[in-house]
Amino acid sequence: MELARQRILFAASVFILCFHSCCHAERPPSYTFVKHAADGPTVSYHDYIIVGGGTAGCPLAATLSRSFDVLVLERGGSPYGNSNISNLATLVRNLADLTPTSPTQRFVSEDGVINARARVLGGGTCINAGFYSRASAQEVREMGWDAELVDQSYRWVEEEVASEPQLIQWTSALKEGLLHAGVTPYNGFTYDHLHGTKIGGTTFDRHGHRHTAADLLKYADPNRLTVLLRATAQRILFRDGGEDRGQAYGVVYKDEMGNVHEAYLKDCPGSEVIVSAGALGSPQLLMLSGVGPADHLGSLGIEVVLDQPMVGQGMSDNPMSSSPSLRRSRWRSPPCKSSGLLRRATTWSPLPASTWLLLCSVPPPAARRSWHGRCLEVTSASRIAIQKTIPPSPSITSWNPRTSGRAWRAWRR
Repeated sequence: MELARQRILFAASVFILCFHSCCHAERPPSYTFVKHAADGPTVSYHDYIIVGGGTAGCPLAATLSRSFDVLVLERGGSPYGNSNISNLATLVRNLADLTPTSPTQRFVSEDGVINARARVLGGGTCINAGFYSRASAQEVREMGWDAELVDQSYRWVEEEVASEPQLIQWTSALKEGLLHAGVTPYNGFTYDHLHGTKIGGTTFDRHGHRHTAADLLKYADPNRLTVLLRATAQRILFRDGGEDRGQAYGVVYKDEMGNVHEAYLKDCPGSEVIVSAGALGSPQLLMLSGVGPADHLGSLGIEVVLDQPMVGQGMSDNPMSSSPSLRRSRWRSPPCKSSGLLRRATTWSPLPASTWLLLCSVPPPAARRSWHGRCLEVTSASRIAIQKTIPPSPSITSWNPRTSGRAWRAWRR
């Protein structure tokens, strides 16, 4: 049981260390336990009900199903057969897909930031840029987790989905640039979260094929697991009287045709409804079910089950970023190894504006006295040492004082 909980630690962020144009077709797994919600029963009973078949939900379902009857409710579809998910060369097309069945759901935050949330089995691991890294040892200690068990869980995940990336010209230049800027020590390739510069893992293999959390369902017991696609949870059912008041006992969900289904927990010790619907979906479902700030729920006509003011609060995300303009007409090649970087970058985002940005590697020894190292230029006015302009984070690859790091996103995608 504890091992199953630890395996939700599988995490993937949104920065990639390798980019190439290879495509790779791989036969999708034949999951007999995956079906559309419309084909499911109107009423069903299970030991565990997991809402959200994403980064946490899939490995959790796989491990729990070894001993228990498990139902997974996923509002999206299958990732298999979609080349925009499986192929590295076409991953950015997911973000441009605005159809109702897209694996990404675009939204705009209250402060005007455009973003996307996953809507597919496998969750964010199907739409991000594939960087894989472990949590820091300090975080594991602070959370009170069993470090040995966490390490076993990481290895279990990594065997299926993670691998060492192949560095290419610009990623090699970035590595050298970070080291020259003093982001040390150099840790080489490692999944561990360490200070300094490292080559992290990727969920894309050497063929450019993505591996996702959905692949971890291969470890499940097919006789004990049911995964329903296009199943949108409407609310969690809570008991409203006696000693069990406030105890969850089921979930109401709709299929893609709008038909209502009900899933209930079996009457046995330890049965649970597990909410793993993401940073936005989980608090949303809790509030729709009556768990959240009482005043807010009351204003929407939702019966309050538990007044919990912190549900839905404190959300934070990476800052919105975009690309500055890159003007070929103003290009002057400084004496550095990666002078082709800007020419490559111009094919990504040729936007009409007056500034351009350059990040290059360590200059050759003969030129170091006459050139001040890696630099960032705003028009042709001044050179600013990169050590003074990059924010203190090894994740940021480039920074413009006027755009506060907006070039990063274009490259990381």
